[in-house]
Amino acid sequence: MPLKAVLFDLDGLLTNTEELHLEAWRRALRERGVEVTPEEYAELWIRRGLGPRDVLKLKKLEGKLDVEALMRRKDELFRELAERRLALLPGALELLRALKAKGLKLALVTSARRPAVDVVLDRLKLRDFFDVIVTNEDVRRSKPDPEPFLVAAERLEVRPSDCVVLEDAEKGVVAAKRAGMRVIAVPNGLTRDNDFSQADAVVGSLEELSPERLQALVG
Repeated sequence: MPLKAVLFDLDGLLTNTEELHLEAWRRALRERGVEVTPEEYAELWIRRGLGPRDVLKLKKLEGKLDVEALMRRKDELFRELAERRLALLPGALELLRALKAKGLKLALVTSARRPAVDVVLDRLKLRDFFDVIVTNEDVRRSKPDPEPFLVAAERLEVRPSDCVVLEDAEKGVVAAKRAGMRVIAVPNGLTRDNDFSQADAVVGSLEELSPERLQALVG
């Protein structure tokens, strides 16, 4: 079935921002006397898709910290890190350009909050590639719920079956399949241990992909 739209995750797929979010969260929490290991972050934030309120509840800190102040501080730290270290991952820009040249519709579908997304899109000049941008604030339920991908398809005016999703984490793969979409997993250092058995294909890098290769992988 010919593809009409490609839906991208952001952090850890197109950009190195997953590691920046990790560091920003760890520093923001450490300032409040809470330690989070990289392994905990990979399991709770990335694989399971939990938000800060859920994480604090698991750590029995619910009601003990000002969550809104914590998130503002995390956003501030993320911006500082992005100023020095923000970068595209290999193959990202080339793939976006090739897909755009083919006339495919593109959407960014991320669980990140709008302030962090805006920093990345503006600094890396990515905004104009996307016909639709769906962030945490645009949905009631985040990945692994299918809502983010279904919202993107509706705004793109395409059927879920017309879409292929590119994801680096298990929660995104699960969400895409629940939405009735085809999905290709592109694991990174924080997600290599995720379960990608539901993906239609798994590749090592965006450098392996082209419009033609995408179509071949998902039939």
